[in-house]
Amino acid sequence: MKKIIAALAALAALFLLFALTPYPEFKEFRNKERSVRFYDRNGILLQATAVDNGLRREWTDLKKIPKKVKKAFLKAEDRRFYFHPGIDPISAAAAAIQNASAKRTVRGASTITMQLVKMASPGGQRSMGKKLCEALNALRIEARLSKNKILELYLNSVPFGQNCEGVTSAARTFFGKELADLTDDEIACLAVIPRRPGGYNPIHKPEACASRAAEVFGRDYNSLLKTAKGAGAFSYPFEMPHYIERVKRQIKAGKKKAPFEVRLSASLEVQKTAERYIKEAAKLARGSRIANSALLLIDNKDNSVLAWIGNGDWFDYSHSGQIDGVLSRIQPGSSMKPFLYGLALDAKTQEVRPLFTPATVLPDIPQEFGGQKIYIPENFNNRFNGPVRFRIALASSLNVPAVYILNKLGVDSYLSKLEELGFESLKSGGRSADLGLALGAGEVSLYELVNAFSVWTRDGKDAKGKQIYSKDAARLICSILSDKDARALGFGYNQVFQTDYPSIFKTGTSNQYQNITALGSTKKYTVGVWMGNFSGQTVMGKTGSSLPAWVAKSALDFLEQKNPKHEPFPAPENWVKEKICPLSGMLAGKDCKNFIFEYVKKDEPLETCDWHKSEGGERVTVYPPEYQRWLLSGNIEAQVDHSSFPLTITSPKNASVFYSREKSALTRLEAISVEAIGGTEDKAQVYYDGSLLLELSRPFVFKLPTEKGRHSCKVACGGQSAQVEFEVK
Repeated sequence: MKKIIAALAALAALFLLFALTPYPEFKEFRNKERSVRFYDRNGILLQATAVDNGLRREWTDLKKIPKKVKKAFLKAEDRRFYFHPGIDPISAAAAAIQNASAKRTVRGASTITMQLVKMASPGGQRSMGKKLCEALNALRIEARLSKNKILELYLNSVPFGQNCEGVTSAARTFFGKELADLTDDEIACLAVIPRRPGGYNPIHKPEACASRAAEVFGRDYNSLLKTAKGAGAFSYPFEMPHYIERVKRQIKAGKKKAPFEVRLSASLEVQKTAERYIKEAAKLARGSRIANSALLLIDNKDNSVLAWIGNGDWFDYSHSGQIDGVLSRIQPGSSMKPFLYGLALDAKTQEVRPLFTPATVLPDIPQEFGGQKIYIPENFNNRFNGPVRFRIALASSLNVPAVYILNKLGVDSYLSKLEELGFESLKSGGRSADLGLALGAGEVSLYELVNAFSVWTRDGKDAKGKQIYSKDAARLICSILSDKDARALGFGYNQVFQTDYPSIFKTGTSNQYQNITALGSTKKYTVGVWMGNFSGQTVMGKTGSSLPAWVAKSALDFLEQKNPKHEPFPAPENWVKEKICPLSGMLAGKDCKNFIFEYVKKDEPLETCDWHKSEGGERVTVYPPEYQRWLLSGNIEAQVDHSSFPLTITSPKNASVFYSREKSALTRLEAISVEAIGGTEDKAQVYYDGSLLLELSRPFVFKLPTEKGRHSCKVACGGQSAQVEFEVK
């Protein structure tokens, strides 16, 4: 009994010795990089990443490997696998007798465990000492791992040639199938390859492969030969490269081991359709110097990605095809305006009344904004439209009204809202863009744009359910951006945006014409498309984004045609439609020739229009004084109501700084233009640096000399006066 106990103790000690002694080669082997399989939402393989110069080494857990695959490899390689400790004395004895009889090596005695040892330490001369070392290392592996873990590691690591390792990659490489889809003959052909990868490769030597499989498994040779001849080198898919690269970076950033399999939210069907639209648009854009394009399409339910095109062609090295346009920072132009207008709709006066409504009239006239740093915006068509309602200004993407709104709300307030929307890109350089933010001067990514734009059709909430804008503000923005009549001033009745389902769109062009962008959204989906040049080269052609808009609409058409019902966007809860004057934005009065219906806040009625009046039996239009210069430049016959407005110098702004640009010693710059409005009388006196310069009648528009130094200008009208100071350098 003592001898038995002593023997058991010795075996236990030996087992511990095998289990605990360092085996760095095997540890490194177990930690070898594995291919990662990326599938779309429907289980379609998008990519199996390559390792070691293009080799595929996919991993499948043992419980997911079909039983018939496991049985076939055990039969072909190690029939007594579950009954030996890593070395098989019976197989070794039989091999020795057979090899001695044949006077050459015709059979090996390596177990699956010993094959793992060779994989962990490949190469070297075959000697008795090496074989003994392999046997000892096999015992060490058996002491460390269970039989199932050893079999799992073997099936996922065994080399098959043809630049693949493991049964999963072999099934795909030779037969283009998942393991579960292999036939019995295909399994038999695969199971014999590891013994001689070069000799039993069914692609190059189908007869040898079929013959060996028939010998091992006792199956019909002709059937196996037909299967072997059907083998072919599989071409691994390379879909959605930019998106998958992003996912890989996210995994790496999480400092976690890469999973062997990743199921993405994307749909290959949607991706391929979007790619087709992008390619068609690129062909149409060849004459416009557009070399790059990107698209992002998300599901509004959770902002999960359905399609991600970082660039039209990954392999277009001459145009930086591997740069991801979804994540690259661009100036989005007017695509940003809805976020500003949404903030305006939520803004309140001190009396807690709406500061802006869809009917609010905004001055689309030449204006100067800022202090020492003067900002003078222009519309894309270099025209001014005078008084324009809030709805028209946004839908027609007018620039001056947008800057006017931002100047009222404040840059910091807008940046805070943009941060809520997820525009991380603007944290570093957003403030420097100043009032240019109203026109999309800050650089953001298409990814940020699309995710932010989705809040409108989700009642102002982000993907996590946080209320970014009020529900009514979001619904009003949807009403405006889906209003084809409101778009007409800026774009005409463009059919690009016409859909058979409720949808909103917004386009934008950067100031340098390097980027053209389009955003579109429905209740279910949001899409963004960018086209331009990573090189910074300007785009030739019209301002606006007709090609990206066509792509965005086409992508939404493809998805929405599958939806049987399309409910309209809901109306705002706390607003009602009233008849308003289309010019003044006030309630239509008896002297207004026309009226339209517009949303007005409940219980906060508008005043009746006083821009249209009857005088001597005739209807006249009386404009507020800020439209004085615009009326003069357009030769519009109308009156201006100065008397009800305090005397104000509208240009230049107080504390303005002008820089002299003398053409020669004898030639001065053009004069400084000055405009004053309001006042109780039709005559005024102008004082320059305290001295009377001139007297003039309305309109109070005049010029001052450009003398270097600090100066003051005072305008007096009746009992009122206004003064500004400025400097010429």
